[in-house]
Amino acid sequence: MQTDRPKSATLPKSVTLRELLAELKAGFILHAPVLIRVQDSTGEQREVTVDRTMTAHAPLDWADHYTREYGNEPYIVAGPNTAAAALSITIGRSRTCDVKIENESVSKVHARLVSDANTGAFFIVDESSRNGTCINGQPLVAGVRMSIWSGAYVSFGDAVFVFIDPPTLRKLSRLAG
Repeated sequence: MQTDRPKSATLPKSVTLRELLAELKAGFILHAPVLIRVQDSTGEQREVTVDRTMTAHAPLDWADHYTREYGNEPYIVAGPNTAAAALSITIGRSRTCDVKIENESVSKVHARLVSDANTGAFFIVDESSRNGTCINGQPLVAGVRMSIWSGAYVSFGDAVFVFIDPPTLRKLSRLAG
C-alpha cells in the first residue's frame, strides 16, 4: 500500500511516527491530524483487535502502547499544516484527493475528514464508498458524519489507520524518549 501526503511547504520531514514525535519535540508545530498506517514488519496489514485497547466510545490511556507499537510505522498528514478553524479533507485513490491511498479496496473518493470550527472535534464521512469506512469496526452510514478521536482505528476499505489529533501528537512528543 502506498500513500501520498498532501503537498504543503510546512510538512514534517519525517517518515515514521517516532521521527515525527522527535521533530515535534524539537519544536516543529503540526496543526493537522495524522493517520498512522497499521501494518506488520512484513508489510502485511495486521488484524486489528480493537477491544484490547479501545472502548466503543472513547480512547483508553494508550499513549505509551501506541508509540511502542506504531513508532516505526509510516504516517500521513491529513490536511494542510495550517491553524484553520475548519477542515474538509478528501481521502481516496484519486490523485485529486487531498490524501491519496494506493489500495484497490479504497474508492476514488472514499471519505472526508472534517472538523468542527467551534469545538475542534473531528469527524469522518463516508462518501458512498464501494468497500465502506469503519471506525473501530463500526461501519459508517454513507453521508453521515461520525465522530473520531485520537487512538481510533479507521478503515477505508481494507486500508487500516490509527487517527491521532494534533493535541495528542504534542502530548506524545513530550513523552517520547
